[in-house]
Amino acid sequence: MKTQKSKTREAWEQWDWVWHFSAYSFIILNILFVYNSEPRITNFFFFFVLSVLLGLWYIPFVNVSTLRVWENPIRGALYLIPGWIIWGGLISLAADSLLLIGIFFPLIFSRFPIRWSIGITSFQTLGLYVLYIMFYPTDNWFAMLMIILGLLIISTLIGAFITSIIKQSAERQHLIDELTRSRANLMKVEREAGRLNERQRLARDIHDSVAQHFTSIIMHLSAAKHSNPELVKSVVQQAENAAREGLNEIRRIVWDMQPEQFEKASLVEAVEELAARWSAENNIQVKMKVTGNPRNLTSHTETALLRISQEAMHNIKKHAQAKNVNITFSFMEDMFVMDIADDGNGFEPSKIQNGFGMKTMRDRVEELSGTLTIESEQGTGTAIAVSIPIAEKNDD
Repeated sequence: MKTQKSKTREAWEQWDWVWHFSAYSFIILNILFVYNSEPRITNFFFFFVLSVLLGLWYIPFVNVSTLRVWENPIRGALYLIPGWIIWGGLISLAADSLLLIGIFFPLIFSRFPIRWSIGITSFQTLGLYVLYIMFYPTDNWFAMLMIILGLLIISTLIGAFITSIIKQSAERQHLIDELTRSRANLMKVEREAGRLNERQRLARDIHDSVAQHFTSIIMHLSAAKHSNPELVKSVVQQAENAAREGLNEIRRIVWDMQPEQFEKASLVEAVEELAARWSAENNIQVKMKVTGNPRNLTSHTETALLRISQEAMHNIKKHAQAKNVNITFSFMEDMFVMDIADDGNGFEPSKIQNGFGMKTMRDRVEELSGTLTIESEQGTGTAIAVSIPIAEKNDD
């Protein structure tokens, strides 16, 4: 069984210390039992040295993580041979060393593929039985054989169960890792798409506003070359007006690119600051009103609403020739409504459905699962209403 390596420690790996603690506990208990046995073995010092060697042999299983699952079971089986030899020497000195079987069974079933585990434990069990009969002959050899075989069967069943759990957990971890990578790739694609959309939006803004103003400036200045001296001042004044309008457009575009507006201000505060600045620049009175209990919206929602406010004010300044603008924020239980109304010239909404500004606002509102309503008539001003549903928790 090959498992997909993951940075996340598996459940059985987190409990691996239990097997290590048990292994060294068995070695210590075996030394104590043999030391306190009557009669005590004559070569206890040699027994103690072999016990220490067995402890040293086990160290790689604690420190070397690559031994957790062997991709080459043959190498692992070969490493077991020195441990078996040391254990055989301990059994030849004291029968109590059969206790150390508690070291090998968990070790084999937790680190080898199940088929290898069954084969290795079968070989180990039969070898242990033969070794014990050689050193400690008994008339109850058949009963002892049945007990050992029973333990082998039980260990095999438990090992197969544990292996299936490990395999399933490893497969799930592999799927989780794949999902994590997929989500990271998706976020990267979304970021790239966002950058592309922003570049396209800037390109449209520059093409539809700044570029037109530069074209107008060039035309006026070219006309000034061929105009009468009396008309030059008027043509230059028109060029200057176009330049100022282009400068304002550039400022608006730069303002649109500043997401830090919300770092120290709420949506209401950001729009108030925007309205105050816009009012001073354009000599248009703006009044703001907030109803209901203000609530925090997601940063994406607040950014979109600020952009819609900017676009609406830009259209008012460019087309409406209004003197007053009223902005109302209404916070309801499950809905947020933003109304922007002016007393300007008004227009026929059906005639500009494909206008760039309207399309931009509709796209932003649709991304928020909201609705955009525009009411206007020629000579009566314009009212724009944006309705956004509010979830119970507006966490990003």
